[in-house]
Amino acid sequence: MNFPVNFAVLRYKAIMEPLLSFLRQLAQNNNREWFNTHKNRYLESLDYFRDFAGQLIRGISAFDPSLGNLEAKDTIFRIYKDVRFSKDKLPYKTHFGCWMAKGGRKSTDAGYYFHLEPEKSFLAAGVWMPPKEQLALIRQEIVFQPEAYLKVINDPLLKKDFERGGKEDMLKKGPIGYPKDFAYLDEIKYKHYVFSRNYSDAEILDPKLTEHVVRDYKGLYPLVTYLNHAMSFAGNQ
Repeated sequence: MNFPVNFAVLRYKAIMEPLLSFLRQLAQNNNREWFNTHKNRYLESLDYFRDFAGQLIRGISAFDPSLGNLEAKDTIFRIYKDVRFSKDKLPYKTHFGCWMAKGGRKSTDAGYYFHLEPEKSFLAAGVWMPPKEQLALIRQEIVFQPEAYLKVINDPLLKKDFERGGKEDMLKKGPIGYPKDFAYLDEIKYKHYVFSRNYSDAEILDPKLTEHVVRDYKGLYPLVTYLNHAMSFAGNQ
């Protein structure tokens, strides 16, 4: 009995498997000689990841119009590392990453991140290392209207499906200038407001990956919206 061939599945795996393979080999040969010899593979992999980022942007834009006319090429981080002040002198990152927010990868708005790396892939949403002025606005909003914030972070689906990041960098004491008797003092000890979800290689190779990732981002949309509102001056006047 002959079964119909699902060409969409075959095409997807023909894209993602070589992409993961390139990153694995780069991790094993993280030097300029190997990279330059395999530059065409890198450029091909980058094209694949750019196409994937474009699909994510289109999916996110269906529920979050704040991305505007964001283009995939403006969201992707360089694979070349800045090793000038680092003890790790390996010249290349071993992953592809994209930051999807208004303004692209240089934006300090809350947004959506995807990290593609063999056995270490994940998505995240929120803000990571916001400038001190924006961090202060988030903390002020939490103190002034804690109920709205707690409604977002205590959503059962958020707790069930995602892991909170930034706990390792929390302040030991409350930030200076805020009431020490604030009922939710731990919430303003955070320096980052972000939630994430890991993806196995098997999930990365699932032809429905884009659909699954967009669904997860939609679950994090209330967090992104809250943070962008808090960081806007208009929202705090």
